[in-house]
Amino acid sequence: MRTAIEKVGRGKERDVNVRFMAMASHYLFEPEFCNPASGWEKGQVEKNVQDARHRFFQPIPRFPSLEALNDWLELRCKEFWQKTPHGKMRGTIADIWAEEAQALMPASRLFDGFVEYTKRVSPTCLVHLERNRYSVPASFANRPVSLRVYPDRVVVAAEGLIVRASPHHRSIA
Repeated sequence: MRTAIEKVGRGKERDVNVRFMAMASHYLFEPEFCNPASGWEKGQVEKNVQDARHRFFQPIPRFPSLEALNDWLELRCKEFWQKTPHGKMRGTIADIWAEEAQALMPASRLFDGFVEYTKRVSPTCLVHLERNRYSVPASFANRPVSLRVYPDRVVVAAEGLIVRASPHHRSIA
Protein backbone atom coordinates (compact mmCIF):
# COMPACT_ATOMS: atom_id res chain seq x y z
CA MET A 1 0.00 0.00 0.00
CA ARG A 2 1.78 3.13 -1.25
CA THR A 3 0.10 5.32 1.35
CA ALA A 4 1.94 3.37 4.05
CA ILE A 5 5.09 1.87 2.51
CA GLU A 6 7.63 3.61 0.29
CA LYS A 7 9.76 0.50 -0.30
CA VAL A 8 9.62 -3.14 0.78
CA GLY A 9 12.98 -4.53 1.88
CA ARG A 10 14.09 -8.00 2.89
CA GLY A 11 12.07 -9.89 5.49
CA LYS A 12 10.14 -7.43 7.67
CA GLU A 13 12.28 -4.45 6.58
CA ARG A 14 10.14 -1.54 5.32
CA ASP A 15 10.68 2.11 4.41
CA VAL A 16 7.50 3.55 5.91
CA ASN A 17 5.88 6.68 4.46
CA VAL A 18 6.56 9.70 6.67
CA ARG A 19 2.90 10.77 6.80
CA PHE A 20 1.78 7.24 7.69
CA MET A 21 4.26 7.15 10.58
CA ALA A 22 3.00 10.57 11.70
CA MET A 23 -0.54 9.15 11.79
CA ALA A 24 0.63 6.05 13.71
CA SER A 25 2.41 8.28 16.20
CA HIS A 26 -0.64 10.54 16.55
CA TYR A 27 -2.98 7.62 17.27
CA LEU A 28 -0.37 5.70 19.31
CA PHE A 29 -0.15 2.44 17.38
CA GLU A 30 2.76 0.52 15.92
CA PRO A 31 2.17 -0.67 12.35
CA GLU A 32 2.78 -4.31 11.57
CA PHE A 33 2.97 -5.22 7.89
CA CYS A 34 2.36 -8.51 6.12
CA ASN A 35 4.90 -10.02 3.78
CA PRO A 36 4.33 -9.59 0.04
CA ALA A 37 2.91 -12.63 -1.79
CA SER A 38 1.93 -14.27 1.53
CA GLY A 39 -1.82 -14.66 1.18
CA TRP A 40 -2.14 -16.76 4.32
CA GLU A 41 -1.16 -13.69 6.37
CA LYS A 42 -3.98 -11.50 5.13
CA GLY A 43 -6.52 -13.73 3.38
CA GLN A 44 -9.23 -13.38 6.03
CA VAL A 45 -9.09 -9.58 5.87
CA GLU A 46 -9.23 -9.56 2.08
CA LYS A 47 -12.19 -11.95 2.12
CA ASN A 48 -14.02 -9.65 4.54
CA VAL A 49 -13.35 -6.67 2.25
CA GLN A 50 -14.66 -8.60 -0.74
CA ASP A 51 -17.80 -9.60 1.17
CA ALA A 52 -18.36 -6.00 2.33
CA ARG A 53 -18.10 -4.74 -1.26
CA HIS A 54 -20.83 -7.15 -2.33
CA ARG A 55 -22.95 -6.44 0.76
CA PHE A 56 -22.86 -2.63 0.60
CA PHE A 57 -22.05 -1.65 -2.98
CA GLN A 58 -24.21 -3.88 -5.17
CA PRO A 59 -26.12 -2.32 -6.78
CA ILE A 60 -23.81 0.70 -6.88
CA PRO A 61 -25.34 3.47 -4.74
CA ARG A 62 -25.22 7.12 -5.88
CA PHE A 63 -24.51 10.05 -3.57
CA PRO A 64 -24.31 13.81 -4.08
CA SER A 65 -21.08 14.11 -2.06
CA LEU A 66 -18.29 12.20 -0.35
CA GLU A 67 -19.76 13.22 3.03
CA ALA A 68 -23.15 11.73 2.11
CA LEU A 69 -21.46 8.47 1.07
CA ASN A 70 -19.49 8.30 4.32
CA ASP A 71 -22.60 8.99 6.43
CA TRP A 72 -24.56 6.28 4.60
CA LEU A 73 -21.70 3.78 4.89
CA GLU A 74 -21.27 4.43 8.62
CA LEU A 75 -24.98 3.83 9.21
CA ARG A 76 -24.98 0.63 7.13
CA CYS A 77 -21.90 -0.72 8.95
CA LYS A 78 -23.43 -0.04 12.37
CA GLU A 79 -26.67 -1.78 11.32
CA PHE A 80 -24.66 -4.76 10.09
CA TRP A 81 -22.66 -4.93 13.34
CA GLN A 82 -25.90 -4.96 15.38
CA LYS A 83 -27.08 -8.20 13.75
CA THR A 84 -23.80 -10.03 13.05
CA PRO A 85 -22.36 -12.46 15.62
CA HIS A 86 -18.73 -11.76 16.54
CA GLY A 87 -17.52 -15.22 15.57
CA LYS A 88 -15.02 -15.83 18.36
CA MET A 89 -16.68 -14.13 21.33
CA ARG A 90 -20.20 -14.24 22.70
CA GLY A 91 -22.45 -11.47 21.31
CA THR A 92 -22.64 -9.36 18.19
CA ILE A 93 -19.84 -7.24 16.75
CA ALA A 94 -21.61 -4.16 18.19
CA ASP A 95 -21.76 -5.77 21.67
CA ILE A 96 -18.04 -6.55 21.67
CA TRP A 97 -17.24 -3.06 20.35
CA ALA A 98 -19.29 -1.44 23.14
CA GLU A 99 -17.30 -3.39 25.75
CA GLU A 100 -13.95 -2.63 24.14
CA ALA A 101 -14.70 1.06 23.59
CA GLN A 102 -14.88 1.62 27.35
CA ALA A 103 -11.18 0.71 27.68
CA LEU A 104 -9.97 2.94 24.83
CA MET A 105 -8.33 6.33 25.36
CA PRO A 106 -10.23 9.27 23.90
CA ALA A 107 -8.67 10.77 20.77
CA SER A 108 -7.40 14.27 21.55
CA ARG A 109 -7.98 15.63 18.06
CA LEU A 110 -8.32 14.29 14.53
CA PHE A 111 -5.19 13.64 12.51
CA ASP A 112 -4.65 16.09 9.67
CA GLY A 113 -4.50 13.42 6.97
CA PHE A 114 -2.96 14.89 3.86
CA VAL A 115 -0.35 13.67 1.40
CA GLU A 116 2.40 16.23 1.00
CA TYR A 117 4.36 17.08 -2.14
CA THR A 118 7.11 19.64 -2.53
CA LYS A 119 6.70 21.51 -5.82
CA ARG A 120 8.32 24.51 -7.46
CA VAL A 121 6.04 27.35 -8.55
CA SER A 122 6.40 28.22 -12.23
CA PRO A 123 7.31 31.74 -13.42
CA THR A 124 3.63 32.13 -14.30
CA CYS A 125 2.61 31.40 -10.67
CA LEU A 126 1.30 27.89 -11.28
CA VAL A 127 1.91 24.64 -9.41
CA HIS A 128 1.50 21.38 -11.33
CA LEU A 129 0.06 18.22 -9.75
CA GLU A 130 -1.46 15.23 -11.54
CA ARG A 131 -2.03 17.11 -14.82
CA ASN A 132 -3.70 20.00 -12.99
CA ARG A 133 -2.41 23.53 -12.48
CA TYR A 134 -3.11 25.50 -9.32
CA SER A 135 -2.51 29.23 -9.05
CA VAL A 136 -0.58 30.83 -6.19
CA PRO A 137 0.25 34.45 -5.32
CA ALA A 138 2.85 36.11 -7.55
CA SER A 139 5.29 36.51 -4.65
CA PHE A 140 5.90 32.73 -4.78
CA ALA A 141 6.95 32.54 -8.45
CA ASN A 142 10.02 30.31 -8.95
CA ARG A 143 9.98 29.23 -5.27
CA PRO A 144 9.25 25.88 -3.61
CA VAL A 145 5.88 25.30 -1.96
CA SER A 146 4.23 22.40 -0.18
CA LEU A 147 1.05 20.95 -1.63
CA ARG A 148 -1.15 19.27 0.96
CA VAL A 149 -3.46 16.96 -0.93
CA TYR A 150 -6.68 15.87 0.78
CA PRO A 151 -9.41 13.73 -0.82
CA ASP A 152 -11.51 16.83 -1.53
CA ARG A 153 -9.06 19.73 -1.75
CA VAL A 154 -5.50 20.87 -2.35
CA VAL A 155 -3.96 23.38 0.05
CA VAL A 156 -0.82 25.29 -0.89
CA ALA A 157 1.58 26.14 1.95
CA ALA A 158 4.90 27.97 1.86
CA GLU A 159 7.35 28.96 4.56
CA GLY A 160 5.08 27.49 7.23
CA LEU A 161 2.07 29.57 6.15
CA ILE A 162 -1.04 28.60 4.26
CA VAL A 163 -0.69 30.50 1.00
CA ARG A 164 -4.14 29.70 -0.24
CA ALA A 165 -6.78 30.66 2.34
CA SER A 166 -9.57 29.17 0.23
CA PRO A 167 -8.26 25.77 -0.84
CA HIS A 168 -8.65 24.48 -4.38
CA HIS A 169 -11.62 22.11 -4.53
CA ARG A 170 -10.84 18.72 -6.07
CA SER A 171 -13.41 17.15 -8.35
CA ILE A 172 -12.85 13.45 -8.86
CA ALA A 173 -15.19 12.10 -11.51
